[in-house]
Amino acid sequence: MATFKEYKLKDGQRRWKFQAYLGINPNTGKPVKTTRRNFKTQREAGLALAALQTSFENELSKKEKPKTYEEVYDIWMIEYEKTVRGSTLLKTKRIFKNHVLDALGDTYISEITPLKIQELMNEWSAKYSTANKMMNYTGLVFKYAVRFGLITQNPVESILKPKSRKNKKTDDSFYDKDELKTFLNTLYQYPNLKVQAYFRLLAMTGMRKQEVGALEWHDIDFDKHIVTIDKAVSRTEAGLIIDETKNEGSNRIISVDSSTLDKMKEWKEEAKPPSDDWLIFGNANSDKSHDIMSLDTSRKWLLSIQDEIDKDLDEPLHRITTHGFRHTHASLLVEMGASLKDIQYRLGHSDIQTTMNVYAHVSKSAKEKLANDFNTFIDF
Repeated sequence: MATFKEYKLKDGQRRWKFQAYLGINPNTGKPVKTTRRNFKTQREAGLALAALQTSFENELSKKEKPKTYEEVYDIWMIEYEKTVRGSTLLKTKRIFKNHVLDALGDTYISEITPLKIQELMNEWSAKYSTANKMMNYTGLVFKYAVRFGLITQNPVESILKPKSRKNKKTDDSFYDKDELKTFLNTLYQYPNLKVQAYFRLLAMTGMRKQEVGALEWHDIDFDKHIVTIDKAVSRTEAGLIIDETKNEGSNRIISVDSSTLDKMKEWKEEAKPPSDDWLIFGNANSDKSHDIMSLDTSRKWLLSIQDEIDKDLDEPLHRITTHGFRHTHASLLVEMGASLKDIQYRLGHSDIQTTMNVYAHVSKSAKEKLANDFNTFIDF
């Protein structure tokens, strides 16, 4: 809509001007009007108006269109995947695929309110023990959107998160010293040196199974009685890879006892690796130096050994997981009087709080020792 009008200058010359409505400003919602003047002919004014309208429409098309949550997630993921290990990336993508995107993916991110997020939080907390973790990941995309001006606030920051439902920890998630002896006695009757070396190394070093799976023969210095831990197996969308360790504190050099090294030597003599660059616990009979063994294989070995143990006992030995040997090692360290700082370093925790939280439940023997020491100290 435009109006053209001829007018006269002070010197008597005639000129044309126009007033025009161009459209709505998408940022303010207000109409955009303009006035232009000093055209010699109406045709010249009309051409100027046409050019102005075309320019306005082109600018509108360049304006940021509303984005759905999933569209923002896709952009955020390009940045996020450069900051985490492959296994973490895989777990993150699963959380979004299985939960977050189903609930929010098609909704414009600017239309997602704190109330909607609170309702989602309530729904998840009733179903999943990891609801708070899922919501924390959900909030990362909103945080990214705030950073780039797509929204003004992160709705996750406004909600109330129910108290996490934590699985009750029990004192039987690891072996005490006597139970470990029972396990090792049966382990050494197991007709597989690789399995014997694997669990002996786990129990006596407290390494993560992902770290053990990435060890190469040159990582063990048999003369200095040490093992260097600077990599780990990681599960990615493409499969298993050798990746960085879990965190900065996980890179460490720790001592290894002579009996464990003897068992490792036995396994090396049988395995006959072509060079020390080969994985210590790669896939059996592989002709590749880095044919990574499945992270589930050790669980199958463990169940088989535990079944054998139960055959010789009146009461079955309680079951622990492969990760339980890490707890076992920690409890033995506590029992022998190691400091929390020493335990933190040996287990590769990035901060002391993790050590305090995870291993606050010490072995039964350590608890009994504490009670006996207290009784000795109190002599009245």
